[in-house]
This record gives sequence, C-alpha cells and structure tokens, in this order.
Amino acid sequence: MVCQKSQASCALSAMVCGYGAQHRSAKVMVMLKAYFDDSSGDEGSKICILAGVVQRYTVWADFSFAWEAELVRHPSIKYFHMREARSLTGEFAGWKRVTADAKTKRLAAVAASYSPWTIAAWISRKEHDAILKPIAPFMLRHSYFSLFYAVILNLVLWNYHRGVNLPIDFVFDQQGPVGAEAALLYEYIKSIQKPEIAALLGSSPEFKDDKMVLPLQAADMLAWHVRRRKDRPTEDESQWPTAPVAGLLHADVHITKESLMTMASEMAQVPGIDLVPQKGKDYKKFNAAIKEMLRRELKS
Repeated sequence: MVCQKSQASCALSAMVCGYGAQHRSAKVMVMLKAYFDDSSGDEGSKICILAGVVQRYTVWADFSFAWEAELVRHPSIKYFHMREARSLTGEFAGWKRVTADAKTKRLAAVAASYSPWTIAAWISRKEHDAILKPIAPFMLRHSYFSLFYAVILNLVLWNYHRGVNLPIDFVFDQQGPVGAEAALLYEYIKSIQKPEIAALLGSSPEFKDDKMVLPLQAADMLAWHVRRRKDRPTEDESQWPTAPVAGLLHADVHITKESLMTMASEMAQVPGIDLVPQKGKDYKKFNAAIKEMLRRELKS
C-alpha cells in the first residue's frame, strides 16, 4: 500500500505500525539529538549535551505537517540544522543573519506550539576525559555512552511518576559507530531494572536520519538552546532565535564530577576491566566484566 501522507509522516508511522489503534494513538515517542560542540571552542569545560523532545505519536504526526509547512515557507529550506543556521552554511548559505534568525524563531514557535516535554543530560567533556576515559573500556570511553543512558533511565523514571503506562520508544539522531556501541547493552540494562521501570523501556533504540524524522530537527534545536544556556548563563535567552522553546516543561540531568569519580571507582573494582581497553574480540571476551560494572553503577 502506498502511503498517502508526507514522507516524514510515513517515517513516523513505520515506527508504530506494530501497535493496535488505541495504543498507537497513545504511544509516547522520544526524539533525541546529541550536541557535542561547545560555544567556547577549546576553552572552558567543553560541555556535551544529549537533549530530547517527548510527545505522543499522534502529536508528532501533526507536528511534522506544521514543521514541513514552515520549512517550505519563503525563504524555504529543505531541512533544519541548528549548526547551519548559526554558521550560515548548508541550507542557510548566503542568508543574512537576521533572516536566518527569523526562520529559526518561526520553527521554534512551531515546536513550542505542540508542547513537547523536554529533557537534557549534560556533562563536562573535560571532566569526563580526565576522570573516566583513562580507566573505561573502549565502548565506554566516549561521553555519549553516559549521556545515552542518563537520558533513557531518567526519562523513564520521570514518566513513571507522571503515570505513563506504555513503553517509551527512543529515536536518536544517527551517531555512527558510537551510537551503535551505546545501544549494544540496552537489553541488558533493561533486564536489571525494577519490573515497573523495565516495563516502560520499549524496544531497542533506533537511529534515524533527521532529514526524514522531523522531530529530530526540533531536538537539534533544543540541544543547542540547552547547551548555550549552560555555556552562557548570563545571556538573556529571550533574545535568542530559539527563545520559544525556553518555557517548555523540562528535566535536566547533570552528570557531575562527583558522579564521574564514583563511576571510575566502580570500574576500577571490576575484575578484568583493565583487560578490555580495545574494541572487537576483547570486548566480546570480557563482556561479563563490562556488564558487572554496569550492574554496580546502575543499581547504585
């Protein structure tokens, strides 16, 4: 059967096609975008952000039509990337700053009008690389891994306390090998949660093209906004082109220096953890050591 909706809406529908009509309408979907740039270049704490926008499938479907309508509105763009909007490259090549900011603000208003819940996990890459990276096995060395599971588990806890009773599906912007590595242990991490929490963890996270799954473009915008808020706390965010998303319901997860020190200490106590510094067969051989470290950390 040929999909009669837009290409973007079809991409969303494909993710929920296995659910019945009632559950499909109520299905909660999380769109997550990692933002690993920092405003201050090589200076400062080098903050890394993984931010997401959360809504039900039916709302995301309506959102996609509205977002597409704004994309094609003159002056039109094919897709939205915050990096391009700020650097006036890609879809914004040749634009004036005032025009690019106006386009960004209209898209931010579209995102805000659908009232997604928002969540962001953030970490100092400088602290992560100094404390955790030297001792972590290969797949855990990248700060993305810590952010990945901080967002997933904290959002599930948040929704549990809000009374959400359907599993949550997580859709991430494509991250290449680092995303695939982070997702490898998802089922194991799900298996060691309390039953009521595990019940809210959906199928394995998916990694999608943000040019096809339009809510990921809104997550990209949110990630930039939250990162800038951390980098430049004295600025008036009401003046930013992303200002309309500032008032959305938001949860913030900070992986602190103390947390990183605790994680490093736990890793150091796991037998065999020093034997898994490389990827490939070493990881497979000492998979049990990595799982034991995660069990200790996630149960603490």
